[in-house]
Amino acid sequence: MDDLVVARRIADGDKKVFEMFFNEYNIKLLNLCYGMLHNKTEAEDLVQEIFIDILSKAKGFKGNSKFSVWVYRIAINKTISHIRKRKIRNIFSALTNEQVADTESDDDDREVRFSDLKLAVDTLPLKERTAIVLYAYDEMSQKDIAEVMQSNTGAIGVLIHRAKKMLKQKLKEKYKEIE
Repeated sequence: MDDLVVARRIADGDKKVFEMFFNEYNIKLLNLCYGMLHNKTEAEDLVQEIFIDILSKAKGFKGNSKFSVWVYRIAINKTISHIRKRKIRNIFSALTNEQVADTESDDDDREVRFSDLKLAVDTLPLKERTAIVLYAYDEMSQKDIAEVMQSNTGAIGVLIHRAKKMLKQKLKEKYKEIE
């Protein structure tokens, strides 16, 4: 079904089309929000708000971009707004108080490292964080990320590179074996 038709049918209250749309995007948007917030409950609540926004704005979809890009743009804007409102910017300080015991198993170590990575991602500037989450968590192409973020692919490449470099530096301080 054509993107414009999907948007119009959602705007007109077609429950079957909305259910198909919801089933296609629910997990994708949950992954995006979780990747940005690292809090499952907050991510689930935010996804509900995003779907409400999409329902209310579906009539305004003009078809100038892919429907998926339009949906992600709404989700990114809503997530960034949520982050700004909640002032979730500097969680990295929690890492300095965290000690890893020498007796932890490999699984526990992997979990701690993943937690450290999530906290490090939280400290990135919003543009870099958005780009790296879309790239790494949602596995979007740089071209699609550029559309979502209303930028060009070159700038997105720079944001992703900068984000990787910042993450490497932040994690290098904690894990000396990172080169």
